[in-house]
Amino acid sequence: MTDAPVLVLGAASWNRMVHVSDLPQGISATIFDARETKGAGSTGVGKAMALAALGHPVMLHCALGRDEPADRIVAECVGRGIAMLVDRTDAPTPRHLNIMDSRGGRYSLFVEGGDPAPVIDRPRLQSVIAAAPVIFLSLCASSKAILPLLADVKADIHLDLHDYDGANPWYDDFIACADVIQLSDVALRDPAPVIGQLLAGRARQVVLTRGGAGAEIHTKAQRVIVPVVPARMVDSNGAGDAFSVCFWHAQTAGKSPEAAGAFAAATAAFAVECDGLFPRRVDPDAIARRAMDGRGASS
Repeated sequence: MTDAPVLVLGAASWNRMVHVSDLPQGISATIFDARETKGAGSTGVGKAMALAALGHPVMLHCALGRDEPADRIVAECVGRGIAMLVDRTDAPTPRHLNIMDSRGGRYSLFVEGGDPAPVIDRPRLQSVIAAAPVIFLSLCASSKAILPLLADVKADIHLDLHDYDGANPWYDDFIACADVIQLSDVALRDPAPVIGQLLAGRARQVVLTRGGAGAEIHTKAQRVIVPVVPARMVDSNGAGDAFSVCFWHAQTAGKSPEAAGAFAAATAAFAVECDGLFPRRVDPDAIARRAMDGRGASS
């Protein structure tokens, strides 16, 4: 680890999570066993929380409104040891409603989308980017606005494409910046051509997450299958962020792709077993043991 913080570029929101046994199926219904939680959310917050829990100094840049949800996000992140670099906007802070079932299924409703074109203090952010040992780049308006600042950075850039369909041109400028790319197979009928296309560009490694089917690690020369680590589902939010961060953490420590993938899968299992995006504290030795034995949910 270095003294300079790992930099996470976007995104942050205030989230309301409603947990149900089964997702609504398009007909009117009354659900009696729902429960509700609230907290800071979105992929940037999830990655920042995972990095902080693993002991990395971390800074999160995001665009937030001048309102109470923004203050709640900042307070929660600072309470986790995350340094915040916030550009304030006149638009409301992003707010999401997530309806989630007991198997990890989810509807995400953007109640407030945030400013679609936030004004970013580029000189302030440029010095932080230059010093960062590694950058986790999120898909959001605040990151889209500063992609030109990433053109000449020496640090590796890790990009999470989430449910990219392989064709939407809005993603192209993000992809052109990335050294390591993670994406889900949710919107891909056949992931192989998309992975090949990504590896034909700047990216040297592509991580394909497959939900309950585990993950795959791809380079031009290698394909590694990562089995899922069974878990007791509590909240599926943050599992992909945990995998991304912990795969990088393990590879940085010298682990092979196979071992790093197992470590990341075990950490994602811990993530889904807690309310919120990531546990406040994680024991790397416990993660390593769970990665080795894969014996299901923790107590």
